[in-house]
Amino acid sequence: MPETVFSSLTSAADAGLPLRIGEMQFRSQEVLTIAIALTAAVLSALNLGRIAKSESRQRSLFEVLGHSQYHFAQPEREPRLPWYQWFGASIAGTRIIGTAAQQRLLTALLAAGVRGHGHLAALVTAKVCAAVVFVPLCWLLVQWRQFFVGAVPVRVMLLAGAAVLGWRVPDVVLSRLAAWRRDRLENGIPDALDLLVICAEAGLSIDHAIEQVGRILRSSNPVVAEEFAMTAAEMRISAVRDLAFDNLAQRAGIASLRGIVAALNQSIRFGTPLSSSLRIVAAEMRTERLVRFEQRAARLPVLLTIPLMMFILPSLMIVIGTPLALRIIDMLARGP
Repeated sequence: MPETVFSSLTSAADAGLPLRIGEMQFRSQEVLTIAIALTAAVLSALNLGRIAKSESRQRSLFEVLGHSQYHFAQPEREPRLPWYQWFGASIAGTRIIGTAAQQRLLTALLAAGVRGHGHLAALVTAKVCAAVVFVPLCWLLVQWRQFFVGAVPVRVMLLAGAAVLGWRVPDVVLSRLAAWRRDRLENGIPDALDLLVICAEAGLSIDHAIEQVGRILRSSNPVVAEEFAMTAAEMRISAVRDLAFDNLAQRAGIASLRGIVAALNQSIRFGTPLSSSLRIVAAEMRTERLVRFEQRAARLPVLLTIPLMMFILPSLMIVIGTPLALRIIDMLARGP
């Protein structure tokens, strides 16, 4: 029975799907096999084209980004230090500069407002380069002016002194920068205290008041604004606020600022009113600044004595004494 049904379906298919190409004649089963093969080939070609397009898109994307497929798995190389930092770090690590000297140089850099990583090494490199440059300059000067010809020990001592002078030149520059910065701080701290009193009376906390003062004074006195902004950042990071205030007084290097730090610490510890104490400290600092100006004004007559004796007094003596000297010479020339 099943064989009869299958033969009848096959005869019906042969009668319904005949295919004749020239002298070749295909039955329905062969036509179905060819159709399935062609369909599979077309689908395979379409799938291969889609895969090729995806790979080409990924390859072009990696070329645009400049990364390979395994770039993120490779460790990044450490950045190479500049030559002056490498050289300065090598010199600082020797016995030429000890720990005490390094701490002194760091303190001088902080007082001058130079902060950041690598500045100590750059300063040591500058000191070495200045010492190396001053020695040939001194030698050229001695050879040009023919100083101490034949006195070799004296010339050696002059070259050694030139090296020491070159070694000390960056320290002198740092000291001048620190003095300028200290003057700016002394002139700007009273105004900062007045703003701090206003912020405290307005209801701001000590953290927000210091941050607000650093933001307001940024245009008028950047040095004071930088110090207050750094103090506010330290107070946000550290839980010990006394340490932040102590660092402020140490960085500034002003004796009167320690009274402000003591008032702030007392207000934080015991809850004393901050505005009244800061107002008193600000008044004291303004009085000290006025006294300092008066001292400078009192020194002017003494300082003007030297240029008066060197420039004005000789000219005055020439103007007064020249006619008298000419008259005496004329009288002596006439004779009795």
